[in-house]
Amino acid sequence: MKRLTGMAVVVLAAALAAQAAPTEEEQIEEVVAAVLQAYRTGDSSTLGRYYAGDVTAIPADYSPTLEGWANLEPRYRAAQAAFGQLELMRENTRIVRRGKVAWASYQWRLAGARGKDMVQALGHTTLILEKRGRQWVIVHNHTSLVPLRQEAPPTAPPQP
Repeated sequence: MKRLTGMAVVVLAAALAAQAAPTEEEQIEEVVAAVLQAYRTGDSSTLGRYYAGDVTAIPADYSPTLEGWANLEPRYRAAQAAFGQLELMRENTRIVRRGKVAWASYQWRLAGARGKDMVQALGHTTLILEKRGRQWVIVHNHTSLVPLRQEAPPTAPPQP
């Protein structure tokens, strides 16, 4: 009976541990959420924990590909410094994992104050992540800006 009770405790403990451990996809979701929160708050040291040192990035502004966190971090700092307030919302996230490689794609909406001007932007981002050791890190970031439609100012009626 003691042996059966001991086995039951081991099985129960294993089941609880399995339930408590997040899935790989949940771990990736946590990385994406942490990166966006760090971007919102301008916390580049937190961003750096989730980006691989050898990351590559395609900026939304048609700049050349950035290589390495050391080159990407100043871009994040400059973007954050330009905004007084920043709201960044993510939607339509899709995460796909293939072994130790995964990608997360999502749409985003940004609104913030840059000086006295309010700025709004829409875009798409695809992050490619790799499991290095026990941690998922971003090895590539491709961000595209979707131009907002600007309404043409009303034209004055022709003068007779």
